[in-house]
Amino acid sequence: MLEAVFELWNAAPDQDLAGLSPNALTELLDDPFEATDVLVFADVLPREPRAPVTTLLAPLLEALFEAPRRATASGYLPRALCLDIEQRSFERHGLLPLERRRSTGGESTFRSLHVARLTATAAGLIRLHRGRFELTRRGRRLYERHGLAGVYPALLRAYATRLEWSSLDAYPRAAIVQASFAFSLALLSRFGRTPRPGAFYAERWLRAFPGTEDVFEVVPSGPSLAAPSRGSSGSRSSGSRRPAGQRERARARAAAARRRFERCYEGRVLDRFFGYFGLATVQRSVSDDGVSVRGTALLHDVVARRYGG
Repeated sequence: MLEAVFELWNAAPDQDLAGLSPNALTELLDDPFEATDVLVFADVLPREPRAPVTTLLAPLLEALFEAPRRATASGYLPRALCLDIEQRSFERHGLLPLERRRSTGGESTFRSLHVARLTATAAGLIRLHRGRFELTRRGRRLYERHGLAGVYPALLRAYATRLEWSSLDAYPRAAIVQASFAFSLALLSRFGRTPRPGAFYAERWLRAFPGTEDVFEVVPSGPSLAAPSRGSSGSRSSGSRRPAGQRERARARAAAARRRFERCYEGRVLDRFFGYFGLATVQRSVSDDGVSVRGTALLHDVVARRYGG
């Protein structure tokens, strides 16, 4: 009887999971690209995508389709090609989230392009062979048959599953943030038709994975800065003040941890996943430190949501 109750509960839609059931969320975590009763990812897009990652890679793929290109002595892309890519990217998208200023030094100082190149390599589209960058057989076949519409799904899969997102910031690793990328996509698919604050998505995500913000708490080291009690250890007044102060400090640390998590989620998921892959427009507010997020038409080309309200 109890087992049947749990089965019903696990199969029932849960508003804390954005309308997904616990079983559906488990599918998204275990094998997101095969959870086709929840999300369906396109193998080839119906049209050419417009996104920062494809703006960065299109000139490289075009060049390599013609002929291999010699790497620098440090194993980076040719500087002249990088400068051309940087100019195209800046004209179309402005300064990308990973950049503090425009790059003039090649791939080593152009982090957005470096990440794009690593993603294309992880996707099996390009390789560095005997000092030259070249298309792989898979990369040439996809690009020749489908162009960027065929390359994009392979890039997204590699970026989501093979690159380490936490290497791009100084926050705790919190691997579940990346492992749940498909759930974040489900959130965007459900709520992204209208602009919403980035904090909205962070809060919705935390409903599904409560307690994650705890790893973002900064616990002070060393002795407490609170003044010692003047009364005896059994004093009622000293005994009531110290726990109250401790609770207040704990609440402050928890609030700070929540804010750190929100900034981490904003950077890793909203900016460097949704924004980088053109799945959402992410605009920074001029009145506060937050962002506004809205899904794009490309989102619906990339993934179809099959489950949940």
